[in-house]
Amino acid sequence: MYCSRKKLLYTVQKTSHIYCHAPVLASTQHHYKPLLLSTGLTVAHHHEATEVALPSVLAFNEQIIHIIHNTGLPWWATIVSSTILLRSCLTFPIAVYQQQSIGKMINLAPMVQSWGETLKTQVGKQSVRQGWHYTRYQAELQKRYSQKVKEIYAHYGCSRWKLLLLPYIQIPLFVSMSLSLRHVAAMPLPWWGQTAETPASGLSDEGLGWFMDLTVADPTMMVPFLIGAGNLINVELNAWYANKAQSKKQTIITNVLRGVSIAFVPIAAQTPMAIGLYWLSSAWYSVAQNLAFRLPAVRTALKMPLLNNKKPMDD
Repeated sequence: MYCSRKKLLYTVQKTSHIYCHAPVLASTQHHYKPLLLSTGLTVAHHHEATEVALPSVLAFNEQIIHIIHNTGLPWWATIVSSTILLRSCLTFPIAVYQQQSIGKMINLAPMVQSWGETLKTQVGKQSVRQGWHYTRYQAELQKRYSQKVKEIYAHYGCSRWKLLLLPYIQIPLFVSMSLSLRHVAAMPLPWWGQTAETPASGLSDEGLGWFMDLTVADPTMMVPFLIGAGNLINVELNAWYANKAQSKKQTIITNVLRGVSIAFVPIAAQTPMAIGLYWLSSAWYSVAQNLAFRLPAVRTALKMPLLNNKKPMDD
């Protein structure tokens, strides 16, 4: 019933890194053509059968990609740079803000536990005086405990709703960038058709190393395995910090996320390297961020509360 520092850290860290994959929607030229022409960018031709309005967020993503590519960078560097730029500008500040709240919640765990014991005694005495059934005692204790936890978190500015900010930004960014790169690579889908007749100019020969053609899947399977490894490392980092404090439900969630990470390998093996390179960059960006946020020097520089112990999972 009471929040231990172990369970609290595990719970809040689960929101730090979300894995997702969604069906790709069709897009068209007429909606975003004025936007791209205003910047002097080239617009690819489209099949008339796929003339469906492209959401403005996808047009914005594609505009950013083309602007970076027009600086002279090859396509592989353009995709990596776009990933770092968008993650740094959109998700990193929110991740820092979230970690500030998480750090406060972790360091407030002793106070929360102390109040839990106090309320247990108070409600227990009241239960004896009024002759409550044990079920009534448990319900009243849970009610007062929840109210007290909310009061403590609200007082110190670390309400639980702040833990949901990062997924609300990171998931749409991940999906929308995948859709935008699918359009750039002219990737066909059986149930939606093909959005562009040809991939963006240079995409087939501006790759790197063994994946020079970014319009096809990685023939060596190395990148798909690295994508799965990056996602899995993030899951294991969170599980390691949770140590042995995981409940049965938390263990199930961890195993599901492990399965999703592994499932990304065959999925990435079927996608063009333009998308795979984005997934690879995003996964390992998260690994680097996840590790950096554990360093005291980084937490101090970013004004994040330091964790009480070197290994906060140990009581």
